[in-house]
Amino acid sequence: MSQNHNIISAAESLIQEHFELDPSLEKVIWINSDKTGEIRFLEITPETFPAGEVLSFYFPPDDEFPYATIMAQITPEEWQKVLRNEISLPEEWTLENYKTYSRDQTTPTNSARSFVAQVY
Repeated sequence: MSQNHNIISAAESLIQEHFELDPSLEKVIWINSDKTGEIRFLEITPETFPAGEVLSFYFPPDDEFPYATIMAQITPEEWQKVLRNEISLPEEWTLENYKTYSRDQTTPTNSARSFVAQVY
């Protein structure tokens, strides 16, 4: 099994777990999903404090989860501002290659720039 396949499986398992643990979680955006060394998630939930910026938190790899993970939570309104370039993503995060997961579909529904055009 390739390194890329392993990180995809690990990321999708983590996404599923987050949806199960957080009933308010609406979407998970996997930022730079083509990276193989770390997982970057942007979680969209109305229950987080609207900070007006994307504040990310780093979780190092460990015995239970072997990939470094960087996560941030933003509100749905802040996500719309990210899509309109009114709020910046953290350094080295882009919307050039990302996958979107929703509660009812934990396989990616849209990716890359095709989703950016869909402001809803």
